[in-house]
This record gives sequence, C-alpha cells and structure tokens, in this order.
Amino acid sequence: MSDVAVAVEPDPSQDKIFLLYDYSKHLLSLALFGLGGIVSLAQSAQGQRIPGLVVAMMLACLALSGLCSLSCSASILRARQRDQPVGRGAWTNSQLAMMFLGIGVGGFLVIWIKEML
Repeated sequence: MSDVAVAVEPDPSQDKIFLLYDYSKHLLSLALFGLGGIVSLAQSAQGQRIPGLVVAMMLACLALSGLCSLSCSASILRARQRDQPVGRGAWTNSQLAMMFLGIGVGGFLVIWIKEML
C-alpha cells in the first residue's frame, strides 16, 4: 500500500453556500450591535425625547433581522447535516435580514439626526 496523499479539489459550487453562511453570521452580529446601540442611545438625554413606540419599532426591525439571519444559518447547517441541497429559504432569509437591518438602522439614524438638529 502506498501512503501517497491525494489532493482533493474543493467543490466550487459550495463556495456560495459558505459565503452565504458567513454573510448571515455577519448580519446577525450587526443586528445585535444595532440593538445594543439603539438601546444605549435611547437612554441618553437626546434619546429620551424619541417616542418609545418609535424606538420599539426600530428594535423590532433589528430583532427580525437577527431572527432571519439566524434562520438562514440554521437552514444551511440543517441541509449540510442531512446531506441535502440548501433550499431557497436560506437565500430569502438572508435578503429579509438585510432588509430589516436597513430599515432598523436607517430609520433610527433618520430619527436620531432629526432629534440632534
């Protein structure tokens, strides 16, 4: 028997799945940082002038972003565990996570800048 190592080429079709998984982890981190940032800023003197309902809506958008990105990661891991292809739900969850992140951060920035002026 020979101890010759055979180089296995990586499957390029899996690259997009690895990138989607990393991207969803990144979106989850951004959503968590955004939640903490909004809560911190809302407790400041300027932030207390922002209506609580508006802050709650922005926090809900960021929480939904985190939930969608976590669902995306979970569906990728579940598909890998079962040796099945990753479904369209992972891609949809990724897009929803980015949408809710944009709404939450963008909306809060508009309101925060308005309060500062």
